[in-house]
Amino acid sequence: MKKSSIPWWMRLKVHFLLFGISMSILPLFLLGNLGFTSVRQNLQKNIHEQDFAQVTVIANEIRNFVTNVEISLTPTKATSAYALVGKDKTSRQISLEILLHQESFIEEIKITDKNFVIIDQINRQEGISPPTSATIIENPVSMVKSSAISEVFLSSDRRPKIYLTVAVQDPLTKARIGYLQAKVDLQGIISRYVNMLLGDEEYVFIVDHAGNLIGHTDPNLVLQNEKISQDSAVQSFLEGEEFSQGSEYKNLDGVSVIGAFTSIGTPNWAVFIEQPAREANKPILDFAFRLILIAILIMVLVMILSIAFGLKVVHPIENLEGQVRRIISTGDLESHIPIESWDEIGRLVKSFNQLLNSLDQKNENLKDEKELLTTVVDGVGAGMVLLNSDKKIIWWNTKFAEWFGHHLENLPCDQVVKGQGMEGIYHENARNMCSVFVNEDRRHFRQMFYELSPDNPESAAYLLLLDDVTQEVEMEARMIETDKMAAIGLLASGVAHEINNPLAIVAAHSEDLLDRLNEEEPGPTREEIETGFKIVLGQIVRCKQITDRLLGFARQRINGSDLIEIGAVSLHTLGLLEHKIKQKQITIELQMDNSLFILGNENEWQQVVLNLINNALDASSEGKVIEVKGYREGENIQFMVKDYGEGIPQINQKKAFDPFFTTKSVGQGTGLGLYVSYGIVQKMQGEMALESTEGQGTSVKITLPLHKGGLK
Repeated sequence: MKKSSIPWWMRLKVHFLLFGISMSILPLFLLGNLGFTSVRQNLQKNIHEQDFAQVTVIANEIRNFVTNVEISLTPTKATSAYALVGKDKTSRQISLEILLHQESFIEEIKITDKNFVIIDQINRQEGISPPTSATIIENPVSMVKSSAISEVFLSSDRRPKIYLTVAVQDPLTKARIGYLQAKVDLQGIISRYVNMLLGDEEYVFIVDHAGNLIGHTDPNLVLQNEKISQDSAVQSFLEGEEFSQGSEYKNLDGVSVIGAFTSIGTPNWAVFIEQPAREANKPILDFAFRLILIAILIMVLVMILSIAFGLKVVHPIENLEGQVRRIISTGDLESHIPIESWDEIGRLVKSFNQLLNSLDQKNENLKDEKELLTTVVDGVGAGMVLLNSDKKIIWWNTKFAEWFGHHLENLPCDQVVKGQGMEGIYHENARNMCSVFVNEDRRHFRQMFYELSPDNPESAAYLLLLDDVTQEVEMEARMIETDKMAAIGLLASGVAHEINNPLAIVAAHSEDLLDRLNEEEPGPTREEIETGFKIVLGQIVRCKQITDRLLGFARQRINGSDLIEIGAVSLHTLGLLEHKIKQKQITIELQMDNSLFILGNENEWQQVVLNLINNALDASSEGKVIEVKGYREGENIQFMVKDYGEGIPQINQKKAFDPFFTTKSVGQGTGLGLYVSYGIVQKMQGEMALESTEGQGTSVKITLPLHKGGLK
């Protein structure tokens, strides 16, 4: 059996696999993304909180240290105050040594009088030393404050230091009696606090209010006077922000870091902490790696399950497909597919077997119906042809083959039908009528085209029906000729009378001339003879015109259509009824526009006009009026004949166009006039309508399409 040609991407196995992968990836992706986002936010929040807590602790420690140093320098007892500024040098030096040993970060202490003049000083390395050449301290205390902290300055060894100055007050009078100034080593203080509780690659630094680096985890940066004022967090501090609880930004080296800072307050410094973002986010990356690893393991497991489940489900379906393809290739609808299970697929196989039984039964029924349809199609008297979009024959029935032969496939239909000696084609009720010689016999066919739906197995675009209407056409022609002969018979007496009048004039003038020629002198003059001959010749021409009209109307009808002007033809036809019109003293009111061109047969239009005028004359009493009108209305021509005679009873109006129906007395009408006229008008693609009121008259209105040749 031939393998299935279904592309791999359309197979159910692949669909199951893709579905399993999708159902594993999408939930894992959504849940993993949600969990990862939540964990990342929490970790970042914890990092920010931890960093801010660290800088807050360091800031508090430095602030407390400065406060403690200030408190330790401020004498609280009168004896201590007087000892520091008194004249007893020994007591002062002992007090200075005690103060120096209380704080390990103090390098030097100076004592001044109330005018800031140095009295004495002590240095940690040199001990008690005499006052320097500078007699006034560098950072005096204002009268408003009791203490002052100097700007940070660098010593000769590039270590940051400050001066802390406090006022020495008289405990009793609170008056200032002197000042104590201590030189404090900031590097030792900062190193004491900035290295506690730091993570990997995390560092702390301190800047003053001018943005100068005064402390760092790496002391070398302070010694190198590192410019750090362009740091993003430092700029925020310099712009007036008191603290930052945590943010991510790029440091001076262009490395993305996570940092926080807070202001110490007094002194006006700020503590900063920074850590590279990659190091800070390492727990997040570790979590993401574990999450991706778990997702991959789950996907592999789901893929294995999807493949196993897909094979289990698809195998019976593929087996069903193979059996169906076998049935399609063999056409054996009586075979059955074995049922392998009783699940949904098994029930599907059972239902398919039932469908095969039903299709087999319907196939037999279709064969029977096809035979019946073939019998009907071949037995019907019409020729049937199926045409493709190019109007070439793709199927035909027996009747069509009987007329035009059996070898017709892919031949143009027009070539087959019109090529068989077509004599003429005309329209009747929007159906093509053609006259064709078939087997040397002239036949008339009515062609009917039907456009078919494109969704048919034969890819047929059109259905052509050819109906043999030879007997109908010949019968119609005989009826038209019969009606014409009857009209000629009715016209005969009037034509004879019309001819008798000019003949009588001819006879009278001829006898008069003969008599005068036989008489004695004087005979007729030349002028009198010429006048007599002219009168005789005129009457002979008049007779000829009358006979020509009658002969023209009586000549044999020629099939086909020509461009005719109905005004001139109608006026010519009225001449045939001239005697009857005069006899009944009827007035003809003729209103006919010019250039009323139609496509039709002149002889047949004469017959229509003659029938309508003759019916109007028969219905009108002496002295009445008959209106004959012809005019344009849009793209149509309206032709109307209206009389004011006795009219047609309501009960007979529906029968007016029936053949052989007449209300005239015996010998005056055949009942074919309106019937024949109606058929001729329909053949010209026109319409005829009759309106009549008993006692008031009848109006017959004909609507014909105006031919393009008549448009100006």
